[in-house]
Amino acid sequence: MRVGVVVIALVLVAVGAGESLRAATKNDAATARLTLDDTILRPEVALTSTARSVGLMNRKKAPRDGMLFVFRHPTAGGIWMKNTLVPLTIVFFDAGGERVRRLSMVPCRQDPCRVYDPGRIYRFALELPAGDKRAALRLGPRASLRRLVERSS
Repeated sequence: MRVGVVVIALVLVAVGAGESLRAATKNDAATARLTLDDTILRPEVALTSTARSVGLMNRKKAPRDGMLFVFRHPTAGGIWMKNTLVPLTIVFFDAGGERVRRLSMVPCRQDPCRVYDPGRIYRFALELPAGDKRAALRLGPRASLRRLVERSS
């Protein structure tokens, strides 16, 4: 009985959060339910410095909705493709979800690797499969982005 109450409470907390963030398992990374230009987007999320440093390294295929790097504080500087096996498109967004810059990135298996720097302050970086045709002008909703930032470290 007590276990059932705990499970129901956890489900209610997850539903009440207003966003779908699935916990990572061994074969399934955490994902968020967001919008990209008002269309549903379910990217994997990298909320910790460890997850951000690993990113999509050593993957043979990028997830369809990519990986969203979430930074607790506004950040500057770039992202590199060390040990990333597939070409990617990266879109940097500010804290409000507005696009800052979009760049194409190529795999790098050996140092020195190029650093892809948007040249502006950003809060989120979305890595998508190369050639992704979505405009990626706006990420949202803002309330969901704020909750992801609060969960990040």
